[in-house]
Amino acid sequence: MLSVLNIIYNIIAPIFIIVGLAVLVGYRFSLDPRVLSRVIFYLFSPFLIIGSIAKSDLRANEIGLIALMIVLFYMLMALISWLLARLFRFDRQLESAFMLSVVVINAGNYGLPLSEFAFGQTGLQRAVVFFVITAILANTLGVFLASRGTASIKRSLFNMVTVPLPYATALGLVINFGYFTLPLPLERAITLLGQAAVPAMLVVLGLQLARVSIRGRWKPIALATAARLVVAPLVAFPLAALLGLSGITGQVVIVQASLPTAVISSILASEFGADAEFTAAVVFVSTLASIATLTVLLWLVM
Repeated sequence: MLSVLNIIYNIIAPIFIIVGLAVLVGYRFSLDPRVLSRVIFYLFSPFLIIGSIAKSDLRANEIGLIALMIVLFYMLMALISWLLARLFRFDRQLESAFMLSVVVINAGNYGLPLSEFAFGQTGLQRAVVFFVITAILANTLGVFLASRGTASIKRSLFNMVTVPLPYATALGLVINFGYFTLPLPLERAITLLGQAAVPAMLVVLGLQLARVSIRGRWKPIALATAARLVVAPLVAFPLAALLGLSGITGQVVIVQASLPTAVISSILASEFGADAEFTAAVVFVSTLASIATLTVLLWLVM
């Protein structure tokens, strides 16, 4: 078992050094993260997924259990966040933003480098599966719901099928199962593009945080942060045990489920007319607070 100081020094610190440098650059030059985000989304991430799944030792039943874990976890966290919002009598706009802040996980920008530093390449492979499934949920139903307010149903459905992650997942599985072998130049190109994804994701996270304002209501912000960082692992631990996810797979899914709020929550809040400033504030506060909570969690599971 690693000591708390070792976890902070070896796993948490490298992430926040890169994020912190990106925040400083973002403040200094007022950089728009959207261009790099699109490069990551349409180029780096798909090839990271293809390469990781193609080389993964995960079998279909384990991938199925991870998927089931994610679906059940999302449903439980949505229910918990709805009950908390009703208990504290949030208005409809704040209730929607609060639920988004609690449910949407930063499994990409934060989760992938964290899992790679904590659990190595084997952990990254499992984290990629977790990220892909959450991304598919957000970028199929999420894209459709976000689009239907500003576009026709036909256009919304078209947006769903233009998302690259499901196709990258399918291609990675086909390669993994041995249906064909990639030529060496193509394999090396996929590897290089995939390796660019993790540092680019951390840079984008820093650029996004540089643009966030933390003005808002501290009580609901603290409540959403506590639900995302404290309640989530309390739900994830028994759920992983119930589904028989143990060893490194269990460790990775528990840690991934306990990550801070993703920046996309504020985008969705803006699209749906929820409180986008609130979700942005939760992103900022939960990301900083995760330094403490994830350090303790990694100490417990490793």
